[in-house]
Parts: sequence; structure tokens; C-alpha cells
Amino acid sequence: MILRLVILLGAAALGAEPLVTGFERFHASAPTAEGGRLLYNELGCVNCHGGETGLPAMRGPALATVTQRVRSEWLRKFVADPASVHPGAVMPQVLAKADDKTLVAIEHYLASLKPKAASKAAAKIMHVNGARGGELFNTLGCVACHAPGKDFIPAEGVPKASEFTHRSVGFADLKAKYSLDSLGAFILDPLKVRADGRMPKTVMDRQDSIDIAGYLLEFQGSDGRIDQPVVSIVADKNLAIAGRKAVIAAQCAACHDLPKDAAAKPVALKKNEGGCLDADHVSGPRYALSDAQRASLKLFLAKKDESASPKLAADLTLHALNCVACHERDGKGGPDAARKPYFQGDHNLGDTGRYPPPLTGIGGKLRPEWLAKVLAPRVEAKPAELFTSHNKADETRVRPYLKTKMPQYGASVADLAKLLGVADARPALKFEGGDDTAGRKLLGTQGGAGCITCHRWGDRPSLGVQGPDLSNIAARLQESWLHEYLINPAGYRPGTLMPSFWPGGKSFNQEILGGDTDKQIAAIYKFAESANGEPEGFPQNRNGEFEIVPKERPVVQRAFTDGVGVRAILVGFPTGVHLAYDGDKGGPGLAWKGRFFDAYLTWFSRFPTFEKPIGTEVVAWPKPTGRFLGYRLDAKGNPTFLNEQGGVKVEETYEGVENGLRRTVTWAPTPDFIPTITHPAGMIVDVKESSAQGRRVFTYLWK
Repeated sequence: MILRLVILLGAAALGAEPLVTGFERFHASAPTAEGGRLLYNELGCVNCHGGETGLPAMRGPALATVTQRVRSEWLRKFVADPASVHPGAVMPQVLAKADDKTLVAIEHYLASLKPKAASKAAAKIMHVNGARGGELFNTLGCVACHAPGKDFIPAEGVPKASEFTHRSVGFADLKAKYSLDSLGAFILDPLKVRADGRMPKTVMDRQDSIDIAGYLLEFQGSDGRIDQPVVSIVADKNLAIAGRKAVIAAQCAACHDLPKDAAAKPVALKKNEGGCLDADHVSGPRYALSDAQRASLKLFLAKKDESASPKLAADLTLHALNCVACHERDGKGGPDAARKPYFQGDHNLGDTGRYPPPLTGIGGKLRPEWLAKVLAPRVEAKPAELFTSHNKADETRVRPYLKTKMPQYGASVADLAKLLGVADARPALKFEGGDDTAGRKLLGTQGGAGCITCHRWGDRPSLGVQGPDLSNIAARLQESWLHEYLINPAGYRPGTLMPSFWPGGKSFNQEILGGDTDKQIAAIYKFAESANGEPEGFPQNRNGEFEIVPKERPVVQRAFTDGVGVRAILVGFPTGVHLAYDGDKGGPGLAWKGRFFDAYLTWFSRFPTFEKPIGTEVVAWPKPTGRFLGYRLDAKGNPTFLNEQGGVKVEETYEGVENGLRRTVTWAPTPDFIPTITHPAGMIVDVKESSAQGRRVFTYLWK
């Protein structure tokens, strides 16, 4: 089978050298000491030789559980020669002379290590949906660093190879390395394995990570129970002792957390030439450095005693963590032309509705405590809450319309908020006074700037397109940045749809606060800070007053629905499990438990928005590929949807059952035709299927 993940590198060929993405993209064209500083940190040179780079430590993954995570044969090959099984690996070859016996001994030593905390046994994998995993992989932000999948076609079409301007972070032979369960566990929380690693954690549930793992492993079928698990060896005491000696000799503890009796001794650098920097060196760690990497390291070593300025340290940290894969900073970075189609969101907002915001001056934009909250691990939202646009569990997500999620970093960002604050410091500005009554009017539509036409306010959706939440601007933004931005939004983000109501510093409204620009902006800030009500102009009826509650029979409602489309058909069942059907392609889209639907915006808004289920435990089907022909209701109100697949008409009837749904699929028996029937990932605990010619019945249940 053709490998799904295609490395589209454009002009950049995949070399044998270790891949440090920040160096590759921003420092490889001409050798610099700055690029050498980044390499010295990211290749682990500083871990062995010491020094101060000003960057967060880059240490290796936890080894106490490695034999439980990766397959035995792959592990031994990687330890012997990392780059041979994982091109671009930043781990050097430190055991070039190790024979097979030594490699086996090292594996036994690693198997003898005890993790700091016992891991809980994961629930058995029941269902895998690789197609859904592919959509998640290609839209959540993974492709900002990794190559997009060949079989996922974004709406704008597959990019050309020439549009990839920098190398993707490649994968090892994942099938040889992982099981479905162990790769899924790593994707779910990479920080458990690499506390200060460069792969962050994207908040998702276990089924999401299993589906992504299924996609990457090209897992065949949907029954996760046939997965071949990683089987850890039972450590032999004598072999483990021999392995420990080899690990100590290789200085592995310089980069990995190991018991104190395996500690590595620092190796002082006596010169800036030779050793690891020689292309043909035979002793010590072996790196297949490129000429550009070697030259940059030499330039840095000549100046290694010079401290990095806060600005340089901040920029290089963002390069090291690859934050600039998604964000621009000072006009550099952000997704390249090839990756932009994979960044999805609200096209009504233009580029700002698809791409993450710039990091230019971010330390002078966000308040320090807010920036720290964004960067540091947060309280995780429950899976169902990830479908809501505003919840306390994920309160720093002010742009819920971006499908790409801001991930969580670990120890690497412990000092980053403070560092950015120093690097991007702005002249202090403190709003004095501030008339919150005037602020309420200015934000509203009754004689104000009409901000709520495009911006939500807490749990109140905007009246039109759903821009960032304004209710938290006092907690989120520094006064000086807000003042400058409101006067000239395009100066911060060219192409933004945000207009200026104070162009050139002159107020659009001369009646409020005498037209004084400074007082008006201070009033807006003060009103947000006071949390004293909401701006003028929101309709009197709030969301919740038009909630549809199915009681005696199913209820059908058309709506624009996030994840389904503009032709979604919602069906609410009195049994408490509901359905959103794709009335365009013909196939189920979402199912959820609990509350059904709030129809306020659908019925009353002049600008219908893509609604989200208001229930819990939302699950999704893969995108359908048929043709919708309509629907009918039976005497009890249960819907039958009519579709066409391959020229054959297919009918699907849905009924509510206790804690689930029953789906009956029928078609006229046709030689060599069986309709494509997919199932929702994360929902199926028990599938009861009965078969007859031209008929299939499935019962989907939650636990």
C-alpha cells in the first residue's frame, strides 16, 4: 500500500543531517552565531559540554517506559544508529561500535528501570476510524510541522511540491516502532514521554488520538482489538548490569533522566575545532552535520561566553519550539504556501479567521499572567466541551473559530512568558478613570461602534461573524497595545477586517465623552474590566429561551451546523441521543447526548452562524461521499433519509433507543453492490448488527 504520508519538500532535499526546524528555516542560508546557538542547544551539545544558551533545555525522552512504548527490534536499531531508522533525528550516534550483544544488554537495562509513577492500564481499543484520524491530523495543526497526508484534499486543492519552502519533520517507520495503542498514547500526551520535548500536547480525547494513530499506521479495518501490542522484555539481571555499563560509557544520562548511579560526567570543551565538528570524526558522538550547521556551530563556539539578549533568546526559543510554524513574528514564519490550505476556520473573517495571530510584540500585547496561562498547561476541557466556543475549562481560547488548536507545552515554556515580556516591553500606559457606562454604549449598536456585530461577549454570540471575545480584553491585553491597536488595527495585522473607529487618533463619535479618543478607549477597557453587564444592542431574548426539547416524538430542525455544513438536518429524539445528518452529501454527521438544540440564532439572526450541539459527548462520522435525495417521516416521526451511492438508492432510518440510536440501512439488492457504511468514532461500545439481503441494522450505544 502506498505510504499515506508524502514528504513534499520542494527545493529542500531530505539530508542525513539532524533536522532542527528553526535552524533549517531561518538560519541555514548563511552561517551565523545565532544559528549555532540554536543548534548547540537543540542538538544537546549544551547537555554534555555545559554553557548557557539562554534557551530551554532540550533533553531526551523518558527511558523508564521506553520498552513498553516501542518495539524491541526498532529500539535496538535506533540505539545503534538513530539516523538510519529515523532520518533527521537529533540524537547522535553514540554506540557506533556496539555489537548485537551490547545492544541487547542495553535493552535489558532499560527494561529494568522503574518509572516514577505507575501508569494506568488503558481501556481496550474497540474501534478505530483512520479516515476520521486523517481529517484530524490534517486540520488540527499537525501539518504545520509534519507533511500533510497524500489522501486528504483540502478545499483549495493539493499544494504543489514547490510551495513547500521548508522541510517537514519526518516520521520514523511508525509501523516498526509503535503499536496502535502506544502511538495513540504518545499522540494523546507527548509531554508524558518528553517533558521538555519540542512536540507539544494538543488537547483531544483518547479516541481522537487512536484514530490519528490508525491513520498514521495505515491500520486496516476498524476493530482495534486486532492491534499487535508492544511486548516489553523481562529484564535479565546480568544483562541489565552489562547494559548499565554501556549506558554509562556512552554518557546517555547527559540527555536522559537515569538513576544517579548512571550519571554522566560533564565534558569540558577545550577547543572550538575538531571532535564532533569534524566531518570524518570517529570518536565520541557522531552527527552527520551539514556544512551550514558545522559552520554556524563554530561561529557560536567562538562567542559562547557571550550572553544572548532577551530579544535574541526569545526569538530563538520560538524557533526551537517551532511556534513560528503557525505564527508570524516580525514578518517571518507562519505556514508556507503549501500548508495554508490546511488551516481552516471561518472564511468570513478572511485570513484572521483561518491563521493563528502574529507573535510580533506578543510580550507587549498580552498581560504577563494571561500569556503564562496560554503557554503553560491548562485545565483540560472535557471532550464534549471542546465543541463549545466559550467555557471556563478552556478560557484562554478566544478564537474558537480556528480549527487549528493552540497546543500545550511543558517545561520548555516555564520562563517564556517572562522572557517575552522583557523582549517586547512597551512604554507603560495606564488608563486613568474610565466611564464604564460610556464603554457599554461604545461597544454596542445603539449609537456606539457596533463592536458586538462582529465580536462575541462572553457567552453572548455576536450578531454576525464570530470574532474574538471582547469581554476579557482587560484581563488579556495591555493598555498601551490596545490603545495603539484600536487606532490602527491594520498596522498590527495587515489585511484584517477590523476597521479603525479612531483613524489617525480622531474619534468617529464626537458625542460620547466629547469625542476624546483616549477617554473613549479607556471607557471600553473599564467596562470590560468591570464585568458590569453587557454592551447595548443584544436582542432581549437570550440563548436558551428558544431551546428545542423533544418530548413525545422526534423533532427535525434545519440549521448551519459546525462539522456538518449549511445543509444539516438535526433530529432530536426524546430518548436523549440526537443526530445531525448531512443534507448535502447524504450521510450521518454528528451524534450527541443530553440537550438537543438552541434555535435562537437560527431563527432570529440576520447572519446565521455555524451552530454547535449544546449536549455532551459529541461524536462524529467520517465525511459522507454520496448524494442526498431527501427524507420522509414515519407515523412516529422517525426520519428516513434517501441517498444515492454509485447509482443505487440507499435508505437510512433512525430511531431513538435508550441511551443510543438504531440505524437501519436498506437498498435494492444489486449484484456486486454493498453501500459504504461508516460508524462514529468514540461512540460505539456495542454494535448489534443483523443481516439480510439488502438490509443492515446497527444499534449504537454509549456506556
